[in-house]
Amino acid sequence: MTGVNRRDVVMGTAGFLIFSLLPVSKAQAAQLLDVRMWPAPEYTRITLEHDVPMRFKYSVIRNGNPIRMVVDVEGLKLTDKLKQLVAKTQPNDPYVSGITASQLNSKTVRLVISFKTEIDPQVFSLKPFGEYKYRLVFDIYPAVQKDPIMALIQKEESEPDAIEKLLAQVAEGQQRMEENRLEAEHDSIGELIAGISSGTVVPMKPEDVGPSKPAPKAPASKKDSGKPATTVTKKKPSTPKRTVRERVLVVMIDPGHGGEDPGAVGRRYRTHEKTVVLSIAKILAAELNRTRGFKALLTRDRDYFVPLNRRVQKARAAKADFFVSIHADAWIKASARGSSIFALNTRGRVSSQNRWLAKNQNNADLIGGVNVTTKDKRIAKILLDMSFSAQVSDSLVYGKKILTELSKINKLHKSHVEQANFAVLKAPDIPSVLVETAFLSNPEEERKLRTRTFQRKLACAIGNGILKSFGRTGTLG
Repeated sequence: MTGVNRRDVVMGTAGFLIFSLLPVSKAQAAQLLDVRMWPAPEYTRITLEHDVPMRFKYSVIRNGNPIRMVVDVEGLKLTDKLKQLVAKTQPNDPYVSGITASQLNSKTVRLVISFKTEIDPQVFSLKPFGEYKYRLVFDIYPAVQKDPIMALIQKEESEPDAIEKLLAQVAEGQQRMEENRLEAEHDSIGELIAGISSGTVVPMKPEDVGPSKPAPKAPASKKDSGKPATTVTKKKPSTPKRTVRERVLVVMIDPGHGGEDPGAVGRRYRTHEKTVVLSIAKILAAELNRTRGFKALLTRDRDYFVPLNRRVQKARAAKADFFVSIHADAWIKASARGSSIFALNTRGRVSSQNRWLAKNQNNADLIGGVNVTTKDKRIAKILLDMSFSAQVSDSLVYGKKILTELSKINKLHKSHVEQANFAVLKAPDIPSVLVETAFLSNPEEERKLRTRTFQRKLACAIGNGILKSFGRTGTLG
């Protein structure tokens, strides 16, 4: 759509909300290329992909039962492809109850979308990007969020003092980071003392590291000393009790891509990154949720797209202690292989390969499609202007522990935690890492990534690294 990519909301009469997105120039006759529908608990997305910009308008009718959205698209003919839209409506869709399509006149097709509940729609157009042509996108959100985390985000976005709240939450998050740092250090010292007390760890004596000395003389016998021998009973040292942490550690697991955005695609088997990483994330979440003291949450639990800023918002709304984004790498050369860990880099030198990778991942919003508002940009600027030094420092420490665990089950692409400017890692109050599990562009690693066995190994390695990051013992899987 020429020159228009935002919604212009105008309050109408008689219970109508009128939304108009009309370009100034005269539209060409459009050909519908594809119709896609992505139902999910968070929202349902309907996408119309077309070859040239389209003139369209839509209205939401709220004074009837059911609530309906009427969409008039000019320069479009009612074809079999468009009729498929009706067939794609699923009975278990939480928000859409049905769609009808009809030829309003010789130049206009009318779509009527019926809803099961009160909705808060977002309608926007996207210019061609990647393999996609022009897209008309309908994101159907519920008026009242069912997901408690999304409800918090919705409430925060609607409040006039959202910026002030954001700053207060960042301060609270920084305090959590400090507490977790001290807790992990305490656990490490406690384990050392317990090991020494139980005899499993032998401490080094000062003389052990100094110049060699003659062996000490044996104590004099009773005959030699002339004094009666005394029996000394050595008291067994008590093992110090470990303080049980009261607060549960929240880990937000982010399966990359989803829905409109497939991510990387394997060279040999055409494996989609979004499918592989969702499977790994679900295994990791299940394992952590079986571990005492941890609660794992997912930014998405099925195949739908979540904008990058919304992934960060979910982690912050849940007051997560750690954020891990899971991906499967791709490179222009099929020989590239191995696992990688990334932390945020907001300044300094970054390799050309890491810049390329970050750019590709950050393009997810352009591929998946997101409606950018002025407030999103303002909040993003505040986040970018904040100091990330503590977050990055902790992220590098946690990332190293996860990398060590990954090295036990797969070759490493780099032996150290790398840094790049990933948008999904920009929570100033949550240590965050991005895991590139393996290369889908490498045929051998693509084959392994398709297996449940390797997916489970990856999930448990990441989980064991998280446990060690917070000073916890035990092994997943």
